[in-house]
Amino acid sequence: MNVFDFEELVADMLGVRDEHREDDTYMENLFIEKFGMDMEQGFVLARALLQHTPTVRAGISGKYYHAFVSKRDPVILMKVEAEEHHADR
Repeated sequence: MNVFDFEELVADMLGVRDEHREDDTYMENLFIEKFGMDMEQGFVLARALLQHTPTVRAGISGKYYHAFVSKRDPVILMKVEAEEHHADR
């Protein structure tokens, strides 16, 4: 999990298109307006919350991850490998 993955998650959450991401302050300002914190603080929060997401299985590797996924596309945006997976949960 890295900052780029977090930026992908934020862009998906806020509906930021690629052409707006070229402006370094555009997404940061939207994030501050929406959540009342800067993206650095948001990244710390997202990393902490990630462990509390349900597990998903990656299609190619078959590995299980705690992950935030896109609301539009079948894509994992930010992930950390799950230490164990329980299918009955």
